[in-house]
Amino acid sequence: MQITERTIAGIVALSVGVTGLVLANILLSMMIGEINRRRLDDDQVSYFGFTFPKMQRIFAEYRSSYPSGRLNLYALLAFAVAVAGLVITAVCIGIIG
Repeated sequence: MQITERTIAGIVALSVGVTGLVLANILLSMMIGEINRRRLDDDQVSYFGFTFPKMQRIFAEYRSSYPSGRLNLYALLAFAVAVAGLVITAVCIGIIG
């Protein structure tokens, strides 16, 4: 098997994509921790089960509770990097384009 520039670019892009996803998940968990600090014990946000409506609620509550907080921006940036890395991976292996 020959290792070409396209293969190396695909491996690097996949690594960047997965790293972005892991970082976005860590930042989202940090946002949940910040939200849970202000809530009562009976009204905590669960760390498990990420659906799109739940993520929207987490981002909205974080923005309202911490208007100068930056975790939401960092999480969105990490997610954007992950999507870009995974799209480049798809191009390198021939799924797209």
